[in-house]
Amino acid sequence: MLDYVLIVLQSLFLLIITPLFVGILKRMKAFIRGYQGAKITQPYYDIKRLFNKGMVVSNSSSFVSIFGPSICLAFSIVISLLVPVFYTNNIINFGNVFLVIFMLAVIKIITTLIGLDCASTFGGMGSSRESFISLFAEPVMLLTLSVLYFESNNFNVFKISYAISNTDITVAHILALASFFILVLAENARMPVDNPETHLELTMVHEAMILDISGRNLAFIELASSIKFIVFATLLINLFLPFGIATSISIYSIFISIVIYILKMIVVLFVIAIIRTSIAKFRLFKVPELLASAFSLSIISIAMLYFNL
Repeated sequence: MLDYVLIVLQSLFLLIITPLFVGILKRMKAFIRGYQGAKITQPYYDIKRLFNKGMVVSNSSSFVSIFGPSICLAFSIVISLLVPVFYTNNIINFGNVFLVIFMLAVIKIITTLIGLDCASTFGGMGSSRESFISLFAEPVMLLTLSVLYFESNNFNVFKISYAISNTDITVAHILALASFFILVLAENARMPVDNPETHLELTMVHEAMILDISGRNLAFIELASSIKFIVFATLLINLFLPFGIATSISIYSIFISIVIYILKMIVVLFVIAIIRTSIAKFRLFKVPELLASAFSLSIISIAMLYFNL
């Protein structure tokens, strides 16, 4: 019973700290670019400000634009319950990796429908580009998770993290890590695939789909997007680099695990900040080449595991 209480607590921890991680990422980018930037707590104020604003709904919009952001946020919150943050063990029976993928896909589909629902040219363009990128990203996701299955012989996210935390890191595992890192950038509108800070109609993908959303619904969709990003980063940390994660229930081990999780997340965010400030956004038709490299890394990783290299 205490195991499941800890799962709920670590989910709440993830939800509460997500805007802080987003603020840290923005502050890192500002530091690398040479200016001060906003406070790391600024995303909390932005969300509060959006909740206090009124909503403007297009006459062409349907219930999709009205209820879609709430559904995205609800799915994001449920996903946070299915991923290990600072605690895992080998007896938790929920958290199937395919369920996580399915729920992440639902968020993507609803966001795509929101872009189409507003009858905006930019929204349709963003939805089309998002679907195009997803066409190449999904096979990479499947192959990368296949590597984890071959290593742990399990499809449960918690059990995968537990198994890999007790095994040595191999070259195949490192290649799968690199593949999944590229996937994190592609699935979360990060450079060089997309730039979530721009509103230029010729370059935006994610922002184009939510351009007509405002007020409380915009807060929902932005918060859902941030949670999705941190969930992907958490999967990267705790499935591929699970060292330091607590596998027993004790105050000391859980405290150390929380500290290590935050430090690992800061390192991942710093790497992403460097990439976003040093690499220009790719042309849309260059993105498949990037995802093809991730696909190749996954294939090589599976081959190395199969032949015990």
